[in-house]
Amino acid sequence: MKPWSTEDAMELYGVARWSDGYFSINHAGNVCVHPTRDRKRNVDLNKLVESIEQKHEIYPPILLRFPNVLEDRIARIHTAFRDAIDLRNYKGDYNCVFPIKVNQQRQVVNDVLNFGKRWKMGLEVGSKPELLIAMAIVDDPQTPIICNGFKDEEYVEAVVLTAKMGRKIILVVEQFRELRLLAKQAAKHNTKPMIGIRVKLSTRGAGKWEDSGGEKSKFGLYVREVSEAVEYLQRNDLLDCLQLLHFHLGSQISDISSLNRGLTELSRVYVGLREMGANVSVLDIGGGLGVDYDGSNSSNASSMNYSIRDYAKRVVTAIADICDQSDQPHPSLYSESGRALTAYQSVLIFNVLGSSGSARHRIPDKLPDNPPTPLVTLMHLYKTLGSQSLLQTYHQARSARISTLELFNLGKSTINDRSFAGRLFFAICAGIRTRMYQEHVHHSELTELEELLATTYFCNLSIFQSLPDSWAIDQLFPIMPIHKLNERPTQHGVLADITCDSDGKINKFVQNATCSNTLRLHPFDAENNYYLGVFLVGAYQEILGDMHNLFGDTHVAHVTFNEQGQPVIDEIVEADTVREMMEYVQYTADDMQAAVEQRIEHARESEKLTEQEAADLLEFYRAGLEGYTYLE
Repeated sequence: MKPWSTEDAMELYGVARWSDGYFSINHAGNVCVHPTRDRKRNVDLNKLVESIEQKHEIYPPILLRFPNVLEDRIARIHTAFRDAIDLRNYKGDYNCVFPIKVNQQRQVVNDVLNFGKRWKMGLEVGSKPELLIAMAIVDDPQTPIICNGFKDEEYVEAVVLTAKMGRKIILVVEQFRELRLLAKQAAKHNTKPMIGIRVKLSTRGAGKWEDSGGEKSKFGLYVREVSEAVEYLQRNDLLDCLQLLHFHLGSQISDISSLNRGLTELSRVYVGLREMGANVSVLDIGGGLGVDYDGSNSSNASSMNYSIRDYAKRVVTAIADICDQSDQPHPSLYSESGRALTAYQSVLIFNVLGSSGSARHRIPDKLPDNPPTPLVTLMHLYKTLGSQSLLQTYHQARSARISTLELFNLGKSTINDRSFAGRLFFAICAGIRTRMYQEHVHHSELTELEELLATTYFCNLSIFQSLPDSWAIDQLFPIMPIHKLNERPTQHGVLADITCDSDGKINKFVQNATCSNTLRLHPFDAENNYYLGVFLVGAYQEILGDMHNLFGDTHVAHVTFNEQGQPVIDEIVEADTVREMMEYVQYTADDMQAAVEQRIEHARESEKLTEQEAADLLEFYRAGLEGYTYLE
């Protein structure tokens, strides 16, 4: 084989395809982050993790956030729309609105507002708690606050009063009952709030979330109800308050053609409302701008067949064309692009704790005494591998192994026979796989060998806490080692977390421009740290994570650049402790510690434990309560 290079690693893990310029591999074989996509400004991830360990005594798993990536994403989306507006001579304005459900972490939302000020960026809230956040942290009266989600009378009144204070807050009506609540509160407080209507269109999106759009979507008014809403607002002298029309095709739109259809339908509804006398001046096209997780630039569910510039151009052009045809003014445009804004900014780093799988291929020098016939067959296949077709050898080995298992279940072979047969079978499969690579043999039935022979790498993380979409909806995330990439990865692995749940594993990976059932990794070395990174995890993963096995949030580090272009750790948010996780589920840690102390003391008094053993166990319990929920 030719010598391995970092360029080979770039190709194997598809870095250039999914990274959008934010990640690369340096000559030392380490992954680098380029927060502004400037190749000269970078952070070596491996060195960064080592620095955090040494200076702060903070150890993986750790989530690294790069706010400058978020700043660059905000600028790119706004610039794409500004350019599209200029190119089409569009008369309306554009504002990006961040839906904080995508990542409600204080640091992230504050960064969005700070970086977005120059662009007049807004926030979207979908619940009462999120509304309370927006009311407190938005200090610019002209920053748009879009209120979606289910609303009760208390929620509606809060929005009306916030509007009366002079804030640019828009209540989006998603059920007809909300109109009645809105009219009641507007009359009660003698004010006219800004109103939006979300419409259910017949168009559906494309991808995993296509059902969140269309006529069967959870929220929104049917077109017939929109007409009734206009009449209702007119009767209540509120029609002039209707200023925004909203729709949502679904998150992660993978196929741009579905967006075209939706925009056409939305524009027609806009024209109809204008013709009915409604002074609608804003179209909110919702979310959906995708992230190319697998780097295929396709309509796959984990990809997108368009760019940010394509998206902006399609939106502006589609709406402008229909407005011009109908002699209606170009409305201002809002989009709620949360995933595309935040996904790239975060990287999850974790260490490998151990591996299993290689020992089963070790073959003793000779067969046991009086071996059963299937075992003799397996040994013959092992020693003569290559004397017949690889597929034929695989069929015969599989048949012989099954026969050995049947004999064992009938009591006609020993446990040693069964053990030997298993090791021989896997050794034969490993030999077949090696020859497949050497001889460039491809057969659909032999592709299962990769998964069959995969080494399991046990990783210091909870998939349920840190990568919930991987478990829940089979979301693909790019995963790769963050170092040693100037060395050839010779193992084919799958990842298992440290929860006690069999679902706590990952066996779908972005690799070689395809989705693979195994990931190429380096052999595990217990004497040295081996770090893996999961990329593009800044959207939804932190906030959707659960507490399975009481594993909590990981440590978080914020990394920015100073004026000299050097990376600086701005802030470290330490992880949940065991004490905090216990209190989430109504255990009082102090009471539990007291109970354990009492039992340890009884064991010491009865001489079941020595003084030292009692002290050691008590120290373990006390330290454990205050420690990391993950392994240290």
